Amino acid sequence: MATEQLTGCAARGARVVDPHRVEYLDCGGYGAPLLGHAHPAVVQAVVGQVRRPSLLDRLMLDLVTPNGLDHIHTFPSASEAAQFAVALAHANGRPRVLTTGDVPYGGIDSLRATLAAGPPACVLVEPVRGASLPPDGYLRAIAEVCREHGALVIVDETRTGLGRLGVWWGCDIDGVTPDILLVGEGLSGGVLPIAAVVASADVEVPLWRGPDAVSPLASAAVNACLHVTAADGLVERARLLGDELLFGLRAVVAGKAHASGRGLLLGVELPDQRAADVFTGELLRLRVLADFRGRTVSFTPPAVMTAADAGWLVEAVGKAAAKI
Repeated sequence: MATEQLTGCAARGARVVDPHRVEYLDCGGYGAPLLGHAHPAVVQAVVGQVRRPSLLDRLMLDLVTPNGLDHIHTFPSASEAAQFAVALAHANGRPRVLTTGDVPYGGIDSLRATLAAGPPACVLVEPVRGASLPPDGYLRAIAEVCREHGALVIVDETRTGLGRLGVWWGCDIDGVTPDILLVGEGLSGGVLPIAAVVASADVEVPLWRGPDAVSPLASAAVNACLHVTAADGLVERARLLGDELLFGLRAVVAGKAHASGRGLLLGVELPDQRAADVFTGELLRLRVLADFRGRTVSFTPPAVMTAADAGWLVEAVGKAAAKI
């Protein structure tokens, strides 16, 4: 039903409007980009590029990535970026890929044993999985274990990067510089499809990958997105707004569910699947779009959401919790 309603919709900021002019608050999936849907500065940069000769400007991503990650490869999607990152690790003599599906999340001892028992590997990890916060120093511990066993560290920042957690990158929380960093489609502010792999010089290997995937339009969108994020203080805004929303969510679900998160990656964990189904159904009825996976509902709103948007979200979560 919700998919039908949202076909052919329009979006701006934190709001989505369906063909029947019904308005929704978008906090769903990988979320509206941190700077919201169709940010005017990003749209204007792309429109301006259309009117210019098709010359490629320098991609400014390396100015905000962790020091030492300067080699950038761009792709139309995050999945293609991830495939290239794995190919890059393979070219560096690490054919085995370990993820949180192979090693329990937070299980450093298990990771150490797994790395010791097999061929050279790379470890692909998210700084935060869903809205569940890892133990303090988790990413740092992973990096140390990987160094002990000669494994490469690939940090997937598709969901957590570009300010989502209230810092530019999730790996900044533990002061970790990975060998390879994955950047998701939020890189263009959601205006054009582009993702990236950013690698250190130590692992950079020239791999044939067909025609260059970046375009002048995508470059204009990326650079405008990065400029707006920095100039408008959206990373700090994500931290402050996230703290306020988490406080509100915890208050309205108390005794019914558990709210957690960091920055603008927030979640509510329901006690069982029946409660989750009731909760998610009520959220949709209240026109709040979220990411529904099992017993956990994740919210990834933009940093540009207004006080009215924030109130809408907290009130809707409270009403949905009251139904379970």
